[in-house]
Amino acid sequence: MVEIYGQQIAELDDLVDISDVLAKDSNFQKGLKKYVANPYDADIERVAKGVFTVAVSKSESPSLDKYDETVAVTRANNEVVIKLACVGARYLTIKNSDDRRINALGLIKSKKNITPMAFDCKGDTIYLVGSMESGENFNANHLNTLVRAIEDELVTSAHYISSNGLFLSLLECCTPNELGFDITGDAEIEDKEFLFGESRYMAIVTVNDSQENDFVDHLFNNDVPVTLLGHVTKGEMRLDELSFGSVSDYVL
Repeated sequence: MVEIYGQQIAELDDLVDISDVLAKDSNFQKGLKKYVANPYDADIERVAKGVFTVAVSKSESPSLDKYDETVAVTRANNEVVIKLACVGARYLTIKNSDDRRINALGLIKSKKNITPMAFDCKGDTIYLVGSMESGENFNANHLNTLVRAIEDELVTSAHYISSNGLFLSLLECCTPNELGFDITGDAEIEDKEFLFGESRYMAIVTVNDSQENDFVDHLFNNDVPVTLLGHVTKGEMRLDELSFGSVSDYVL
């Protein structure tokens, strides 16, 4: 369950009540607000002006109270590398700056390929991409396929799904441009687990009408799991017939 409010969410069954807990928490709101100024999964830096572009992605290992050391490091490594892929960067190397903080470096072939996490336009289609199993290393084919889709301009936005769950990751996508989502649940798991539990997917990706067919074909032909989730809305956030209000309710 979503790590930052795990105990409160575990005690609630109503999904709207859970979203209200998040919407009323000032620290949660401030955390979302940071994406307005920098709507990317990684910090983008220009190096050797005019030569190439690199992405620097940062993460911190999760609490060792919840995971053993190996799993904690694996999860942190996965996070920094998937963040790189979501901005269109090809993974180069990982460096541990200390016991818990992990940095990764990736190469972006062209600055026009730098892809934001922010939803771009009402009506864009939302997909869940790639598979992610807890404690396992990232699948290089899934990441490389996503990067190639970005390089071929088949993607409008892409965002890593964090350990805090799908709902929070969707909110982060919504915040910069004050857009929302209308999505469908997963028939195989309960809605609470689907939104607030650990996701089986690695990224949220949006595409526009002109990109969609080529994007889906590209992933299918490279054996990358892809699931239609829903579409971007003007501001309301919905799961099936359930409304979580407007994205503006969650940001200070």
